[in-house]
Amino acid sequence: MRLTKVSGAVAVASVALLGTSLVASSATAEAPYRTTLPAAAGDIATPEQFFGFEMGTEGKLAAYSDVLDYMKTIADQSDRVTYETVGETTMGNEYATVFISAPENLERLDEIVAMNQKLSDPRSTSEPEARALAQDSVPIYHLEATIHSTEVGNGQAINDIVHRLATETSDFTDEVLNNAVIMLVPSQNPDGQELVVDHFNRTAGTDLARVYPDLYHKYTGHDDNRDWTMFTQIEAQYRLELTKKYRPVMTHIMHQQGNSGERIFVPPYGGITSENVPTNMNASTAAVGQHAARQLAAEGKAGVGTGDYHVFWTLEQPVGFFPFTGTGAFLTEIASVRDLAYPQTSDDGSPLGPQQATQLLIEPYEKDTWTLKDIVEYAETATYAGMEYVAQNGEKLLYDNLFSVPQEYMEDGVDSGTWAFVVDAEQRDPYATFEMLQRLDWTQVEIDRATGPFTAGGEQYAAGAYVIKTEQPRGNWVDQVLGTDEYPVDDLPYAEATTSLPIQLGVDVAAVDESFEAPLERVESVELPEVSMPAAPGADGAYLVRPESYGTISMVAALQRRNITTFRTAAGFSDSGTDYPAGTYVVPATPQARSVLADASAEVGVPVAATAVAPKVEGIQLKPRTRVGLFRGANNMPGGWDMWLMDQYGINYEVVGAQDFQSGQLNDVYDTIVLPQGISGDDIVEGLDPERYDEEFAWAYGVGEKGWKKLRRFVRNGGTLLAIGNSVATAQELVNLPIEPVLPGRSDFATGGSLLNQEFDTDQMVAWGMPEEWPVWLYNTQAWEPTKKKVEVASRYPESDVLASGYLRGEEYIAGAGNVLSTKVGQGTVVTYGSEVTFRSLPRSTFNLVYNAVYGGPATEVSKTQLKRLQPAFAPNGRLLP
Repeated sequence: MRLTKVSGAVAVASVALLGTSLVASSATAEAPYRTTLPAAAGDIATPEQFFGFEMGTEGKLAAYSDVLDYMKTIADQSDRVTYETVGETTMGNEYATVFISAPENLERLDEIVAMNQKLSDPRSTSEPEARALAQDSVPIYHLEATIHSTEVGNGQAINDIVHRLATETSDFTDEVLNNAVIMLVPSQNPDGQELVVDHFNRTAGTDLARVYPDLYHKYTGHDDNRDWTMFTQIEAQYRLELTKKYRPVMTHIMHQQGNSGERIFVPPYGGITSENVPTNMNASTAAVGQHAARQLAAEGKAGVGTGDYHVFWTLEQPVGFFPFTGTGAFLTEIASVRDLAYPQTSDDGSPLGPQQATQLLIEPYEKDTWTLKDIVEYAETATYAGMEYVAQNGEKLLYDNLFSVPQEYMEDGVDSGTWAFVVDAEQRDPYATFEMLQRLDWTQVEIDRATGPFTAGGEQYAAGAYVIKTEQPRGNWVDQVLGTDEYPVDDLPYAEATTSLPIQLGVDVAAVDESFEAPLERVESVELPEVSMPAAPGADGAYLVRPESYGTISMVAALQRRNITTFRTAAGFSDSGTDYPAGTYVVPATPQARSVLADASAEVGVPVAATAVAPKVEGIQLKPRTRVGLFRGANNMPGGWDMWLMDQYGINYEVVGAQDFQSGQLNDVYDTIVLPQGISGDDIVEGLDPERYDEEFAWAYGVGEKGWKKLRRFVRNGGTLLAIGNSVATAQELVNLPIEPVLPGRSDFATGGSLLNQEFDTDQMVAWGMPEEWPVWLYNTQAWEPTKKKVEVASRYPESDVLASGYLRGEEYIAGAGNVLSTKVGQGTVVTYGSEVTFRSLPRSTFNLVYNAVYGGPATEVSKTQLKRLQPAFAPNGRLLP
C-alpha cells in the first residue's frame, strides 16, 4: 500500500478554508422538511434537578443507570427525543440509543434511514437519484460517549446536551434539530460505566482509592476501542450494526486523554494516513474539527490542539471501519483531572499543558487548574459545534460521504492496483477461512465464489475458490484488511502498523493486479464448512483430527470437559493414503467420543477422520481435565483478552488469585499457569495494596516473597508455566532460565504492531500443527536466545526478509533470533513466547502455540505400543497409571 504523509500545519490551513466554504454553500439551501420548532415543554427536569447536582460538580458523578433513567424520562416527556434499547452488554447491562431531532424527522426516521441506505448503495442508485436523495434526506450525527470508562466527563456532559436539545427553542436548536438527527449512544461501554462510577461513589468518604483498579470492560478494558476489524465483543458488534443500519455521515467519539497535554484535541489528525481512507473522509473530518476549534476559540476556551494521533492508519483505534464507508470520524480528546472528578492543579502554579503557541496549538491554556466542570463545558462546546457543522452541511455530506465514497471504489478500484484477492478453496485451516470471510461479510464486502476452474495471476484455481474484487463499494476496506502494509520507519505509528486478516488468521490469499475472467456466483451468506462424522471404526480403531486449525482448541476443550481420553502423535504417519503430521489428535472410538467430536467439529468446520487401527508411533496422552490457571493481575488487558479466548474456546481455567498461594502447593490446584503479556515480578509479589482496595479485589493482592517461591516450586515440582511477551523476563527471573534477550532499545530496533516472518520446528510439541513458515505478531517485546543446549527452540526469525507486514527498524538485530522456547526446569516445563502470540485475539494463526503447551506440558509420553493399543497412561481422574 502506498502512504501519504500530511503536514499537520498544512492540513489545518487548508481544511479551515474547506470548512468555511462548505458552511457557506449549504447554509442557504432550504429543504421542504425544515420547520420551526414549537416551544418545548417546560416541566422537563434539568440535570441538576434530576441528579441533585450540576454536571461537572467536583466529586460528583451521575451513575450510568441513572443516566439511562434520565434519558428515558426526557423521551417520555419530549417529542424531540426517542429512546431505544439495542441489547444486553457482556455483563448484562443495557446498551441504548437516544434519537434527538425535530418531531417531523423522528416521525419519518424509517424513511430517512431508507434514503440513507439507498444513498450508500451506488449499485442501485444513480448520480441524479443520489443528489435528489441527499436533498430530501437528513444527515445522522452519531454521538458516542464513554467507551473508555474512566473518561467520565463526557458521560456527564451528554445529560446537559440532551436536555438542551429537548427543551430549548433558539436559532441553534432550530438549525440542528430541523436539519439533522442525533443518534446518541450514552455509553459504548456500559459495563465499565457501572464499574467505574459505582466504585467512585461507593468509596466516597473512605481512604480507599477512588479509581476502579481493574479492567473496566470484562475482557478488553481500555482496549475496547481496538476491536474494529474482528468485532469480537458484543458492544463492538452493536456499534457496527448501528453504523450499517443508520449510515451516519459523522461519528463523534468523545474521549479524554492524560492531564498534561493540550486541554482538548480536535481533528485534523497527524502522521501517516492510509491510501485506502478516502480523501474526502480526511477532509470532512478535518473540517468538522476546525469548525469545533473555531467555536472553542470564540468562547475563550484555550488549549485547543490539532494535528496529533495517527488515527487514520491504525484500524484498532477509534475510527476503525467508519471512514472506509463514508462516515467521518470526529475524535475529541479532553484533558483529564485528578481521581476522575477532582481539580488538577500544577505543583508550582505554572499553567497546565504546553505553552508554546504553534500552528497546531494556537492559544495555550494559561491557568494552573483544570476541573471536571471544564471537561464538561469543553465537551459540550465541541459537540454542539459538530452537530452544527453537520446540520449546516447535511446535503453535501450525504452526497459526498455516503454516496461518493462507495461509488469511487466501485468504479475505479483501489490505488494499490490490486484488482482482486483470491482465496484458494483448499486451506490449511477451514475455520480460519470461515472467520475471515465472516468478518468481510459483516462489513458488507461482496464475496464471489467460483463455479468452475479459472486462472488468475498466472495461477490455476479450482471451483470453490473465493474472489473478492476491489471494484466494489467496500473496495478500500477490502484492500485495507486483506492486503499487506509497508509503514515507513522514519515516522513511527501511534499504535499498530498493520491489520492483515489473512496473515493473522492463517489464510493463504493472493493479491492479483490484472483483471481476469472466472465463472462466479455471489456468496449470499458465509457459512461454516459442512462436516460429517465418518463411519465408526472397530474396537481397535480411533478418530483422527489434524492439528493445523486453531478450531481444534475448542474441540480439545470439549473432549477435556467430558473427560475423554485423548492422545497426540509425536511424529507424522500415513493412514489409508493420507499423510498426517506430528501432533495429530487420536481419540479412542467410543460412542461418547463420537458424540462430542460430532458436535465440536460442526461448530468449527474441522473434519474428523477415522482409522481402523491406531497409528504405531510415539506420542503423548493429554492429562484428563487439565487444570489451567491464568495469572492476569489487576487491569492487565492482555490477560483480559486471554480470558476472553479461554471463555470462547471453553477452556477449563480459573483466574489465579492471591488466595491460591495461601495454603498447600499450587500443583494441587493447577497443571498449567499462563502469564500474559505485562505481568511483572512486582505484579505477583506486591499486587494491589490492601490498604487502598477492599476485599472485592483481594484476588489481586500481592503474594509476597513466599508466594513467589511457591510459584517457583510449582514449576520445579512438575507444573507448566507459559510466559508471553515481556512476561518472559518475569519467568526468567523466577526460575533463572538459561536464555538472554537480544534486541536493543527502540532507537535501534522498533516494530510496534507488525507481522514478522517466522520459522517453526514442527517436530517440537509446542509447534505441532504450525506450517514451516508463517508470520507472528510483535509489538515492541523481545527476542531471546538460549545460553544452554537444554533449551528447545520451537520457532525463530529467518536470517533475512523478516518483515511480512507493517514496519521494521533494525532487522539485523532480530534476524535469526529465537522466539518460542521450551525449557525443562526440575520436573516442570517453562515455555516462553517473545512475541505476543495472542495479541488482542488477532493473530489466531499462532494460538496453537499456546494451547499445544497448555495441554502438552502436563501430558505424559506414551510408547508406540501404548498408542497403537490406545492404552492410556493417565486414569480418568488424571493420576498416572502404574
